Amino acid sequence: MARTASRTRDRSVMDKSFTSPFITEDIDEGHSAYWTARRKIATAVNALIEAAITSDTDPTMASTIAESIDTITAQLKDQRQLKGVIAHANAYGSYPMANHEMLCVGGTSHPMSPGLRHWFDGDKVYGTVTFNWSYEGPPNHVHGGWVAAILDHFMGMAQVRAGNAGMTGGLDIRYRRPTPLNCELDLVAILTPLSDRKMQVEAELSHQGQVTASASALFIKPRGAIFTEGTSTPAL
Repeated sequence: MARTASRTRDRSVMDKSFTSPFITEDIDEGHSAYWTARRKIATAVNALIEAAITSDTDPTMASTIAESIDTITAQLKDQRQLKGVIAHANAYGSYPMANHEMLCVGGTSHPMSPGLRHWFDGDKVYGTVTFNWSYEGPPNHVHGGWVAAILDHFMGMAQVRAGNAGMTGGLDIRYRRPTPLNCELDLVAILTPLSDRKMQVEAELSHQGQVTASASALFIKPRGAIFTEGTSTPAL
């Protein structure tokens, strides 16, 4: 794979082609109000986590702050509980929609997600992601576990979007240099079909043209209906 960042491309054009990783609209019209609200909560909680890490909190204020957070947590728990992606799929749209919103690594409505956008251009898949202070490992850099997670997720979504919904059968990560925090990072992947059930994916994570990590993964399409089992929606 040529080690060139997607940053070199015309981003004003590419931004128009961002796509959901699954075969679905970004937010379907029938549930747009719900998912828009969920995204607002996710953004607010993600900011809260970073603020909790970076704020030099006065010990005398800690209890008051914790009580305020506990109050909000109680308010959320008073709402109807939908536990798991399948529960969200059955209640609000479809399994692809719920995955796009609720997966912990790349879900748009999940507060743990660092945020991942990706799109197709020819035979390659491109993406961008930014890690804030919540994802620190080595000083001022992203934890290697999150680097591996975002590459795995990016490659997985790429092969699903290409029409072969497989699961990771093997993942090989190479850390080339530390990955910086608080800046836009670029991803690029190439997909190689091996059979009806297997897909090989190669990917790179880079910053300003310098590759920080590369990955190779084998994805295998399950024989069963693991991606839709328990839902009332059709299979991908």
